[in-house]
Amino acid sequence: MKKLSMKFVTSSDEVTTLTINEVREDITDAEVNSLMDEIITQDAFYSTSGSLKKKKGAKIIDVTETAVEVL
Repeated sequence: MKKLSMKFVTSSDEVTTLTINEVREDITDAEVNSLMDEIITQDAFYSTSGSLKKKKGAKIIDVTETAVEVL
């Protein structure tokens, strides 16, 4: 499973992170940038430190899960 972690600078000049679980395996940098731009333009999310104002960074996290036998 892949997760998309996006960091934004808020109106209070603090950094907040928005994470989306189970993103497509073939998501591109251009799509991530476009998504982040749209989130900012639409003012889609609000954090405790204010509106999301600019992009700070993003990364794809590859999560591997392994079941553990519990006795």
